[in-house]
Amino acid sequence: MGRPLDSLGVIRPPIVSDTNDQFEEQWFDQRVDHFNKQDNRTFKQRYYVEDSHYKTGGPVFLMISGEDEVSSIWLTNATYMGELAQKYGALAVILEHRYYGRSVPTPDLSTQNLKYLTTQLALKDLEQFALYLTKKLSLEGNKWVAFGGSYPGALAAWFREKYPNIAVGAIASSAPVEAIINNPNYLGVVSESLGKECSDNIRKAHIELENLLKTPEGVIKLRKTLNLCQSFDGKNINDNRWLVQGPITNIAMIVQYNNHIDRVRKIMNDTSIGTPLERYARVQGVNQTLPCSDMKYDDMISILKNTTIDNKGMARQWYYQMCTELGYFQTSDIPDSIAGHSIPVEFYVKKCADIYGKQITTQSIQKAVDRTNAYYGGLKPNITNVMFPNGSLDPWHSLGILKDLNNSTKAVMIENYSHGGDMWGSTPKDTQ
Repeated sequence: MGRPLDSLGVIRPPIVSDTNDQFEEQWFDQRVDHFNKQDNRTFKQRYYVEDSHYKTGGPVFLMISGEDEVSSIWLTNATYMGELAQKYGALAVILEHRYYGRSVPTPDLSTQNLKYLTTQLALKDLEQFALYLTKKLSLEGNKWVAFGGSYPGALAAWFREKYPNIAVGAIASSAPVEAIINNPNYLGVVSESLGKECSDNIRKAHIELENLLKTPEGVIKLRKTLNLCQSFDGKNINDNRWLVQGPITNIAMIVQYNNHIDRVRKIMNDTSIGTPLERYARVQGVNQTLPCSDMKYDDMISILKNTTIDNKGMARQWYYQMCTELGYFQTSDIPDSIAGHSIPVEFYVKKCADIYGKQITTQSIQKAVDRTNAYYGGLKPNITNVMFPNGSLDPWHSLGILKDLNNSTKAVMIENYSHGGDMWGSTPKDTQ
């Protein structure tokens, strides 16, 4: 989902300071399958509690963790929820998402075992955790409010929707509540945020790249320009698509987190540097003195097929959620896409099938996305008492709630703000 890119093209959560050693690591016995009464298996699910601001009878603020290892920094005053907890005397808690970090319910991450990785089971985890903590800490009568950003932002809204007996409200930041198989509008917002001149130049760079791939001489020039290994011959369409996806996602992350966007504009619009592709290489930090880049699609797939549990890993699990429930595929399937024509939805579908099996097809993903939207309501959820903040720069706002749904469910667009930017604590530079 919308995060800094790792070596596999997976969007990772923002890098934050590790505060987990400041809080007691606690564990809750959670059911593996809430919806099968014959299955009594359980697993240990990790959570943290911050009670230094809590006043008896005060609210409980539940930060929902997502597709990465849980971080207790979200309970501190470095965050907006932490500031609110101090202001309102709230108990602040965070629960690690099943299958991420150290809260994995199965012996490995085989496709068969990943069937217990669903949003419905994750939401049921939250309900059961809330009931457990209510009993353990004598919180009967306390009001629970859910918080989350990005995918967990969607979970926060859905938790309020499906479990209103637990959550009286939610703040769903940068929440992509609409599941969608083909999401070209993501790169569309990236293009808008960069401005026409810069976007046109990046588009020209991709067209230049596509044209170089058509001839052996062009491939030789491309290898030199992008510092690719000699093994890259331009003949494998999946290698070519993988070559395009990585760099454009780097650009998207710069926009999404408002991280030196002006630098991208300055370089891409400076004709003295060279052709659009040469400028693009400069933006990407291509350095001929470094080891060459070996862009092999099969190597990427091989890593994602590894079923061994890695407490720091999240790629295989998150891809599974996209391939079986959420979609979110950031394609170039619109006219004049900033990424040219090299990232069609078929590329993502092939990745899903190659990683998890041929049972995953365009049709199966479309049906899964349709089920998700039917169950949660897509852009029209049946929901009250939820705030949906979005940043104007954030490409994910194209899948979010941008208009008020009712008197108690409001949408807020924060100009020149990034993905999840409102989740952090206030600073003197804040203007709104």
